[in-house]
Amino acid sequence: MEAFNLRICALAACLLLASQASGYTMEEMCAQWSGTGYVGNPSNCRAWGYCQGQKLLGWGTCPNDYVFNSQKGSCGYANSTVCATSAVDTCKAAASPMYVADPQNCTQYCYCNGKGDTEYGNCGVGGVYSAGTGKCVWGPTCPQDNICRFMLNGIYVGDPANCGSYIACNNGVGTAGKCGTDLTYNLANGYCQTTNNCDGDNSNSGSDGEFTINEPDTTICAKNWEAAEFPKVGTVTQTYKYVSDDTTCYGYYYCATKEGTGYWNECPTGTQFNQAAGKCVSPASFSCAYDRCGNVNSQFMTVLNSNCQKYKICASSVVQSCPNNLYYDEVYNICTTDEPTYAICKAT
Repeated sequence: MEAFNLRICALAACLLLASQASGYTMEEMCAQWSGTGYVGNPSNCRAWGYCQGQKLLGWGTCPNDYVFNSQKGSCGYANSTVCATSAVDTCKAAASPMYVADPQNCTQYCYCNGKGDTEYGNCGVGGVYSAGTGKCVWGPTCPQDNICRFMLNGIYVGDPANCGSYIACNNGVGTAGKCGTDLTYNLANGYCQTTNNCDGDNSNSGSDGEFTINEPDTTICAKNWEAAEFPKVGTVTQTYKYVSDDTTCYGYYYCATKEGTGYWNECPTGTQFNQAAGKCVSPASFSCAYDRCGNVNSQFMTVLNSNCQKYKICASSVVQSCPNNLYYDEVYNICTTDEPTYAICKAT
């Protein structure tokens, strides 16, 4: 039963948290890459993230009428750049005929007629479409379902499923590789080395040091069940709940029932968990009583109950005030005369 609940947890999280709706998140891609540069946003084909030091340090969106080309790491014209998250959007903008992958179904492909229309074709039994070759190939795995899908062409990254091994990214497709005898791949520098940097887990799955993804807790659901709301997927109210981990601002547990076991997960970088809303949101949109510096990649964060006139330096935990009684706006990271209207400023 616990294994069954765990599978539900993964599915429910995908439905609720948009940033986890397609393969690897930008945070996970950055964690496997020793280089510095851009990755595509799996939730928006116009958006991108910026990696440095195995961390996601920034994100943004291409101008209107542009699509982010993950393999080139730059914005390109929508009428000539494939939208990796939607074949329909690609075909609407395509200026000439082309074939593209269907992000929702690898057994079929899409033909853009150059007039804005989309036609679907099927690779047949046992076949899958390869965007890299533009052809149907023998399955059963989908060439696009890998960590390289939204990453630069010509780089090496760690294999998320096999610690100490690497993957070569070319045209959005990954080719698995393994270091020589007694060598392991180091995520931090991109080299094979004699020192074994793996912890014996045989995976590169994340851990924040306090919790591990899918870590169970047999008491948390009963403790926090009443304080949480039932989430909605579309217009349908679900029967499970997400509850706070009572330790961090960004961690939560999936609870199938009040009496069931909770399974831990964390919000995408830049967001924190609002138990009342049952989802990951902007930190400024609610008041969290734990360390607000967690999971945000920000130098400063507003101090709770300070009416947005004090902020904490995340690196040192020192509390400071803006000069001349100015307000601190954590969304734009400025001291300003305009009083912010964020929920965190009104918390008491």
